[in-house]
Amino acid sequence: MVWRTSGHYTQDFAAKTMLEKPSLSNATQTVYSNLRRRLMTGFYTPGTQLKEEHLAEELEVSRTPVRGALRRLVKDGMLIAEVHRGVFVAEWTNQDITEVFELRRLLEPHAAGLAARNATPEQIAILKRFNLQMAEAARSEHESRTQEVQSINNQFHRLIIEASCSPRLKSMLENLVSMPMVVGSFYLYSTEEMLRSVQHHELITEAIEAGDRDYAEQAMRLHLKATHLLFMERRSDKPNKPFLDALRESS
Repeated sequence: MVWRTSGHYTQDFAAKTMLEKPSLSNATQTVYSNLRRRLMTGFYTPGTQLKEEHLAEELEVSRTPVRGALRRLVKDGMLIAEVHRGVFVAEWTNQDITEVFELRRLLEPHAAGLAARNATPEQIAILKRFNLQMAEAARSEHESRTQEVQSINNQFHRLIIEASCSPRLKSMLENLVSMPMVVGSFYLYSTEEMLRSVQHHELITEAIEAGDRDYAEQAMRLHLKATHLLFMERRSDKPNKPFLDALRESS
């Protein structure tokens, strides 16, 4: 979820912090989640064409949930749809991903440091609310939990950028924090790893609330470094066979 906020914090931002409720059917959501994991672990070579009929046969579902999942992945930027040709895997190399994380490690700690100086009590309260919501979503067992964790995480980082009160910094970071491959990293996380990310967020929030710029910068830098290392570790794992049992149950 991407919030387009402007200038200073307003009540409109608070209204937008409600969780995005998934509209996908259970079968489509399951196919989407598993295809996204495959894409993020490099299961498919960039440029590979993904065909509805082949995926439906392989995953033992009808073509309808596969079609819905592919449309969603195109919207996410993970796939590219070409007129009269079909759907193809977008190119995201390890170098691309590392570059995004390195740029974020250069810029986001600065944003967190500025937020420690400029964040309002209301913004800090919302950061704390995000942490509670993210932990609750991570511990849940419902189908859309990863999507909810991902959404809250993105909102958390965007609010810190907003709280930095730096339009130039915001313009530089806006696209980096929404890169589809990086935003979806939670599709590769275990529950324990999701909760560890929440703990990092709590440290960042604590530093911002204390007004400690150095602490906020260090906490954000550590968080991004840990996220990058975990992401690359998961990406280097050998892709496993898709979760066919879950797909059969939801088809």
